[in-house]
Order: sequence, then C-alpha cells, then structure tokens
Amino acid sequence: MRTTSMMSNWIVALALALTSLAGCKGDESDGSSDEAEGPGALEPSKDPDVQWKRAAAVEHDLTRALELTPDQLCLEVGTAPCVSQVHLVALGGHDPFGLGLYESVDTPLATTPIALDRVALSGCAARADLDQAAGAAAIVFKGFDLAAPTPAADAPELAAMIAELYHRLLARDPLESEIAALLELRVDDSGEPIRGRDFATLACYAVATTTEFLFF
Repeated sequence: MRTTSMMSNWIVALALALTSLAGCKGDESDGSSDEAEGPGALEPSKDPDVQWKRAAAVEHDLTRALELTPDQLCLEVGTAPCVSQVHLVALGGHDPFGLGLYESVDTPLATTPIALDRVALSGCAARADLDQAAGAAAIVFKGFDLAAPTPAADAPELAAMIAELYHRLLARDPLESEIAALLELRVDDSGEPIRGRDFATLACYAVATTTEFLFF
C-alpha cells in the first residue's frame, strides 16, 4: 500500500511539473509590439510549429471544401489528375520509379508554389463553372448570377459568398479587413466590374493559397 501511495504521489508531482512547464512555454513573449490588436484580430502564434501540407492533404482539403472529385479538381493535359501525376513531387510526394526519387522532400521545392497555384486555381475555376451551370442549385458560389457582372461591393450576396469560402477552406469567419481585400478583386484596372464567375474564381483562389490554408 505504501509503495502504491508513493507511486501515486510521484505521478501527481510529475503531472504538475509538466503542466507548469507547458504553461511557461505558452506564456513566452518576445515583447514585440507588432502583434495584431483590436476585436476579432488574428495574433501570431507565440509557439509556432507549423508544417506545410503535402500532396494528399492539399488534394483532400480542396476537394472537400469545394465538393469536387480529384478528376474535377485538376487534370493535366485533360487526362491525368494533377496532384497524383505532374505535381506530385512539387507538393511533397514522390514517384520513385518514374522520377528516381526514393525519399520525400523535407522542404518545399522551387516549383511548389507554381504547383499549388495550378491546383488551387484549377479547382476554384472548376467549382465556379459547375455552379454557373447549376444556377439556383449552385453549391459554393450561390445567390448571384455568375455570368453577369459582379454586384456592387456592398451587395450582401458577396459578403455571404466570401463567408462561405472562409467557412469551407479555413473553418472560420472572415475578418472585415479580409472581406475588404477580396472585394477589391471585383473590378478590373479600369474600375469596371468583372464577370461574376471570374470574381468567384479569384476570391476562392486568394483564400485557397493563403499561408493559413497551406500550412497546419
């Protein structure tokens, strides 16, 4: 009984010590004053430990968020899924027989941003085209005519669409500053509204290529 009691006390003491260390680590601050302020503002992590998404994770998250199949997400030369073929290595996978690589890469390659852009833009464009054809049955870009010019910046349907993208891709509400930034995409260089389908694609692409989406 005494041995059991001593062992229990030791376990409790160890747990308390670990909890104390974890609390100290989480409370560390570099004293910098450039952290985001204000209600609803995002703050940088005090203990950053992020990993970049590999090929399978990128494909899974995009197809889930946009409700697409891998074939709908991106096809290379109209035949082979991009993620599992041409862009596999750039996104962190490997094809040892076809490319002679026997270990996955530890850090993003020079071609990784290009591959991510290609896949994200293709998926967003595919969903915009599908929703335009679906009309009232649109899944993501709903509430306005994708074939017509983009509505005014204060149109509630645009705010609703941006919120939908953030919910699907980042699982959170957008900040007002983020909404404002995306609304700047609704006009071309001459100040004229672009087509609704093009705005939807660009807004989706902008969110899908953020650091928040591409890292976890």
